[in-house]
Amino acid sequence: MKTIFLLFFCGFSISVWAQSTTNLSGIEWQLQGKVKSENYKGRECLRTDEGVAIAQDVNFKNGIIQFNMCIQTGRGFAGIRFRGDGAGNTEEFYIRKHQSGNPDAMQYTPVYNGNAGWQLYYGDGYGAVKKHVFDEWFSVKLVISGKKGEVYITDMEKPVLVIHELKMNEKAGKVAFYGPARFADIKVTPMNSPELRGAFNEIVKAGEEVIQSYQVSEVFDAEKLLNENLMPANFSNKLEYKKWETEADGLMNISRTGVLGEKRNAVLLKITIESETDLVKMMNFGFSDVAKIFVNGKAVWLGNDVYRSRDYRFLGTMGYFDSVYLDLKSGKNEVVVMVAENFGGWGFKARFENMNGIKVNQ
Repeated sequence: MKTIFLLFFCGFSISVWAQSTTNLSGIEWQLQGKVKSENYKGRECLRTDEGVAIAQDVNFKNGIIQFNMCIQTGRGFAGIRFRGDGAGNTEEFYIRKHQSGNPDAMQYTPVYNGNAGWQLYYGDGYGAVKKHVFDEWFSVKLVISGKKGEVYITDMEKPVLVIHELKMNEKAGKVAFYGPARFADIKVTPMNSPELRGAFNEIVKAGEEVIQSYQVSEVFDAEKLLNENLMPANFSNKLEYKKWETEADGLMNISRTGVLGEKRNAVLLKITIESETDLVKMMNFGFSDVAKIFVNGKAVWLGNDVYRSRDYRFLGTMGYFDSVYLDLKSGKNEVVVMVAENFGGWGFKARFENMNGIKVNQ
């Protein structure tokens, strides 16, 4: 086993991680961080305390991933990443050890540019109730086919989680495991169309009342706008913008558009609304984690939904939980939304009760 040291960028900090290799289940693994191979309760396994084990020479797109898993009590997140591009973009499924028996005992989320989106993706199709077992080996199976996926735990006949829509592009990529947990008997079987047994919901595109595209700016420091009552002269216009389509339901996962970094934690979303007359229009919206709304250059709303910012139980999950009354003038109006991210999901979505008297240029 050979050991070297790497600089690994994760979030906003740089740390030195040990890297080594080992062979398990006929697969060569690159081990980063506090990860090692050992025998536990009669099984040769990977022990991923604080780090990740990446399967070498495995390129997985569709098929079946099977393994045995053993977790201990205590707070922690342990799972698998697949279809990874090695640059921070991957699909991810993990177990929340400390949420045993709760609706968020497990989670599917896409990861864009190193930022997971669990605050944006929750409930049916993303999480499920499961009572975990501790200090015992249990079997897990993922079946991945195109845009759909299933997760089986212990019972290999009925999926505990049905993923209605995998969010990343359908591209082959890396498979990796992380802890704190132990993983054994890992088998990766690529196949074009594995059998799916779950009941999948049809993905329906939102109606015209939901905003389905935004002009999204480059990333900047949120502090530049947090205390401004008026949009500073030329600030918005100096930024570069690109049009981004939302997901089918209108969610704009902003992590798709840029990489978070120190003093690089916010973007502007531009919305152009043409109004037939002077009128006040209510817009329902959801955001994560901080949002500030400007209408024709004037700040009209500011909100903070950072994880645990209200009390220790506040998750900061995103939905149509907020509303703002837009004072629109006859003709063209510019609505600009600053959305800043802390962690756990960087997103925005908005809709109108109806489109009477207005048109959104998309």
